Amino acid sequence: MEKDVERIDAETINIDGGRVDYVEAEEIRITRGGARSISGNHIEMHQGGAWNVQGGRIDMHQSGAVAVRGDQITFLGSATGLALADTAQLEDSRTGLVVGREVHVSNSPSLIFVARDVHGDVQTYLDTRGALLAGVAAGVTGGIFLLLGRLLRRRT
Repeated sequence: MEKDVERIDAETINIDGGRVDYVEAEEIRITRGGARSISGNHIEMHQGGAWNVQGGRIDMHQSGAVAVRGDQITFLGSATGLALADTAQLEDSRTGLVVGREVHVSNSPSLIFVARDVHGDVQTYLDTRGALLAGVAAGVTGGIFLLLGRLLRRRT
């Protein structure tokens, strides 16, 4: 039986299976494992998962993360909710929000995509009109909840 580890700090870390809460190192390789938070200069994940990944160069292969922030990010067959990068390469991957200076895209749809330089065919689930309607709907819904909250507080 594998034991879960809470925190690992080192110069180089190789994890094959298992789970770690927090990993910090110059170089990190995770294969078929996971971590809550990963921070390093060069991070490689193969069939792994994480909540938060921060680093200089991040390479994810068939992996998933909630949020990824790095100077240079590469996703190959991977998924993330949020990707923030100076330079990003997305191949056969799925993303919620992508924000980057230079982004290379190949068969990688996203919900929202913001980039200065784009190379490849960008597929977004929300076009400009859809994003505008989603924003209006969110604003109206938020306003209704605020109004209901105020009305309920007056009664008590």
